[in-house]
Amino acid sequence: MTRILLALHGGPTSEGAVNVARSLRDRTGAEIEAVAVLEPPPILDYGYGPVYIPDAATEAMLEEELRAQVERQLARGDLTAIKPSILHGPRVSSIAGAATARHASLIVIGLGPHQLTDRALGGETALHLAQQASTPVLAVPAGMRCLPHRILAAADFSPSSLWAARTATTLITAGGILELAYVGAAARIGGVVLGPHHTRDAQRRLGEFAAEIQVPAGVRKLMTVFAGEPAPTLLDVASQTGADLIALGSHGYSPWQRLLLGSVSWKILRLAQCAVLIYPARCVATSDAAVRNAESAGAVGAYP
Repeated sequence: MTRILLALHGGPTSEGAVNVARSLRDRTGAEIEAVAVLEPPPILDYGYGPVYIPDAATEAMLEEELRAQVERQLARGDLTAIKPSILHGPRVSSIAGAATARHASLIVIGLGPHQLTDRALGGETALHLAQQASTPVLAVPAGMRCLPHRILAAADFSPSSLWAARTATTLITAGGILELAYVGAAARIGGVVLGPHHTRDAQRRLGEFAAEIQVPAGVRKLMTVFAGEPAPTLLDVASQTGADLIALGSHGYSPWQRLLLGSVSWKILRLAQCAVLIYPARCVATSDAAVRNAESAGAVGAYP
């Protein structure tokens, strides 16, 4: 990991993101670039009288206010030396574009409203950023103060879930636990759940999956097969085990596909009470190429 894009806005929901980005920098030596987005002020038309169109002076004033808020937030997180960039445009596409242009290894952003009901109603930047960005997204709740000690990594055996788990290993603290979890379909007769189909095969594949993930010394790697619906099961397991972070891949559904088929990552981001790491499928080819280059240079295991 070489560069972290820290997206913040100066408000309370960005506090955890600042803390985690600083801790990750201290762990990996990665450079932090902080950005905040000033969206175009709305044109106000009340239906009578003159239409109010914000002018350049108003935008300049708003930009300075935003910059001051963000600089104060960085100072609270002991990141005074970092000078934020103010981006102009739609929030999500501006952050995603900045991450690509700056070759960021990870986007760190606040998870959004602390109240789950508020987040479930939508309007959360992290949700849409995970859908659009070509960079892994780490969404951090406001109260998080340090890197996670226990991580639940969802394994569906896709390349994106493999890279989500690999990226999670760069976040976990010494002595921590990485639990790799596969959630299989359950057979049901009446109200009795009989267990996942092909459990033995799932356990075998999970073992092969785990073998491709290197964990830091002292970190325990667990493997568990569950039966049920993926999103509710993962949320339940994270709650019961006290996981600090859920890591999973995203298959990049379009809005229509997400509406028709659902999306585990979308549901997890809406409802998780811990941090969430999303590794978009579109990032896999770039990561695979980076590993091949690292291997040819003799730096085996140096994941982005």
